[in-house]
Amino acid sequence: MSVPYRITIRVSEDLIDQLQEIVEKNHYSSISEAIRLAISEFISKNHANSTSKVDLKLPRNIYAELEEEVNNGNAISVNDLIRFILREYAKGKTKN
Repeated sequence: MSVPYRITIRVSEDLIDQLQEIVEKNHYSSISEAIRLAISEFISKNHANSTSKVDLKLPRNIYAELEEEVNNGNAISVNDLIRFILREYAKGKTKN
């Protein structure tokens, strides 16, 4: 599950400054990570097959493993990776 596509956009300096503040405040690894998360959340909110939200608390070591997968380029965000894992789990359950 790599990130094979690149999107180039132009934004104002003010917007970049605001994004950088958000990245630092929320400890994202980069502006790109924050934007990927925003796109994923936008799609989730607006997709025809919308789903319910679930709050999930994970042990720190598990979350760190998920973050490492994101940093290695295997997912666009931790939230997206969790959704992927749960979808795959659910597919396996429906096959049984």
